[in-house]
Amino acid sequence: MLKINQIRCAVGEKLNAGHIAAKLHCSTADIIAYEIERESLDARKAELCFSYSVLAEVRNEAKYLRRKDVSEGKKHIYEIPMAERQPEERPVVAGFGPSGMFAGLVLAESGLKPLIIERGRPVEKRSKDVQAYFETGIPDPESNVQYGEGGAGTFSDGKLTTRIKDERIHKVLAELIEAGADPAIAYQARPHLGTDRLQVIVRKIREKIIALGGEVRFETRLDDLETEDGRLKAVIAGGERIPASLCILCLGHSASDTYEMLERRGIRIIPKDFAAGVRVEHPQELIDRCQYGSYAGHPALSAASYSLTYRSSCGRGVYSFCMCPGGIVIPAATEDRSLAVNGMSYSQRDGANANSAILVQIPKDDFFHGSALDGFAFQKELEKRAWQTGAMAPSQNISDYLKHQKSSEFVLRSTYPLGTVPFDMHGLFSEEAGGAMAEAFADFNHKIPGFIDSGIMVGMESRSSSPIRVPRTSAGFSESLEGLFPCGEGAGYAGGIISSAVDGVRQAEKLIRYLNCSEK
Repeated sequence: MLKINQIRCAVGEKLNAGHIAAKLHCSTADIIAYEIERESLDARKAELCFSYSVLAEVRNEAKYLRRKDVSEGKKHIYEIPMAERQPEERPVVAGFGPSGMFAGLVLAESGLKPLIIERGRPVEKRSKDVQAYFETGIPDPESNVQYGEGGAGTFSDGKLTTRIKDERIHKVLAELIEAGADPAIAYQARPHLGTDRLQVIVRKIREKIIALGGEVRFETRLDDLETEDGRLKAVIAGGERIPASLCILCLGHSASDTYEMLERRGIRIIPKDFAAGVRVEHPQELIDRCQYGSYAGHPALSAASYSLTYRSSCGRGVYSFCMCPGGIVIPAATEDRSLAVNGMSYSQRDGANANSAILVQIPKDDFFHGSALDGFAFQKELEKRAWQTGAMAPSQNISDYLKHQKSSEFVLRSTYPLGTVPFDMHGLFSEEAGGAMAEAFADFNHKIPGFIDSGIMVGMESRSSSPIRVPRTSAGFSESLEGLFPCGEGAGYAGGIISSAVDGVRQAEKLIRYLNCSEK
């Protein structure tokens, strides 16, 4: 099998054996079979084109190996680790976001029968709770944009981009495809699912886990731990004591109350830097024109996205995050009288506005006063501050923000479902953070002309990452408690759907390895 890179294909054309044969200078009859490994859009020149990497079976492969962009290739096959014995108690997975979902799936596939507990509701009920929140501005504290089946990712753009390099990514993508995702996510440069498809996919994965012998209990929060001699003995959840010597902790980045319990139980937690900022909205047409030029609106091209970074004069990084082409800005708080926002889009990404978080690094020196959980308190203070305008979100033209003046009228109608109120957003941030954001906007305007004059800010974006980490050993369990395996975004080891899911797979592997070795 050959891996062939840099196969170019005009926008509007579909890759076929002829393109591969032209690259190799051979006959199409010599191309036995092929599959796309990577697709990307080359927009460096006025003439846009797609560039592909493929895995191909070709006659007389050896004679092509010295060619440019050609090497030996192989398919990625994930081997499920098998448990060599059944423990006395089922392993528990606490949390059913991406990390908990994939940890539970691998445990089930390995022959174990995990018990998965999730404080929120199944996606069928959760979607109704979220819709009610969008209409009333009052979140259900246990079933909302953050808590429930699928985690925060279920009500997002469903982006599958990640910076990590890990073979387990192929396992994650394969499971998503089996559950109903477009097979193209396996090779697209910027794959996404959309919240409408995600709601179906997470249910399908739950059903697969149950079919393999696992159990999923919703509306069952992890309330306490029982330990003995430095080892986990039981978990207390939903008013029940559940004997458990093995638990993968997949709480998500908003479960501050559960982390408070863990700290009381002596689990070591350390503070870490995180980020906060605003959502910015622009006409999607502007982003398309900037990224695609004369190709903007071409039916073969999806709504354009962007990725922006800037280092401010005070040393703080500012960057775009969770960019949602053709999406909407949504409320994302977990408590009443607090305001947090996020971005969401559907699979078609056909909305009039583009939105993205613009985040500023918040070093722990900004909030640390002696408790590892001070970052959560800082986040809540930001969200209470943003509630000054009530359920309607504070908003400002970017141009007015740079002038330190409240907007008299907005240059763009926000997609935020509860409405927006003119507000000077400088009042939400420290002088350093607000100044860094202002510098970044000026830089971003050079990269995307019109970024300032055509954009609005909607705040507060405060739930992008976890402000803590739960340190774990090389064997995967907590430094403080044997048998407790911290995992995913909430524990400080991931940032996004794919990296969280990969960490779930990794921690499940380590639990199985621990179990197998303990028997010996």
